[in-house]
Amino acid sequence: MKLTNLLHIALISTCIQPATGADWKPAYSNNFSAENVGEDEPEGLLILDGSFEVIETEENRALMLPAEPLEEFGFLFGPRIPGDLAVQCGFLSERKGRRTPTFSIALGGVTGFRLKLNTPHRKLQLLKDKKVVAETSFIWKSGEWLTLRLERRNIPKEGTWQILARAWHGEDSQAEWSLKHMTTAKQSAGKCSAWAAPYSTEAIYFDDIKVFSTLIAPNSQ
Repeated sequence: MKLTNLLHIALISTCIQPATGADWKPAYSNNFSAENVGEDEPEGLLILDGSFEVIETEENRALMLPAEPLEEFGFLFGPRIPGDLAVQCGFLSERKGRRTPTFSIALGGVTGFRLKLNTPHRKLQLLKDKKVVAETSFIWKSGEWLTLRLERRNIPKEGTWQILARAWHGEDSQAEWSLKHMTTAKQSAGKCSAWAAPYSTEAIYFDDIKVFSTLIAPNSQ
């Protein structure tokens, strides 16, 4: 193989590696510790539907979605940023019998990619336009904090985007990506979002919401 081809392959490999801590710049974060208990629309959040409220737990403050009604509700957060983007959010809830909740995060607005934990089917799913484009097995643990993380990384040389996703319970173990997907579709600068459905008739808690980018747009909040 020619040296130029080897160099080209090496460059592509470098481009599609997941971002390191040095690559990302914080664009938005909220752990609700500075929010007033009872606040129904914390700073930086735009509630799309649902009766969310900041509550005090035994450990800290969190954003709560009530146990009813049994529908999916969500909110937008963070700035509108083009280019490389990462979003993550913590979720906590419990099962009741065979009934379990669902959790999702998304980037790029309503037309962007969504990462969903489909707990009844024990699947971690990547969706685009409501269609599953990638999935893998994942067993949700009732009563334990779950974190979902979703990233998009531009590969200019190839004219493509790499979508990366993973989920974990408890502390971040820096595990390998659970899902990887390549796309040539144009990516939107729409806001990130988080969603959940209390199908188990138990409240759902959100915490440690974070958005990262390699490009922070001024006055983008």
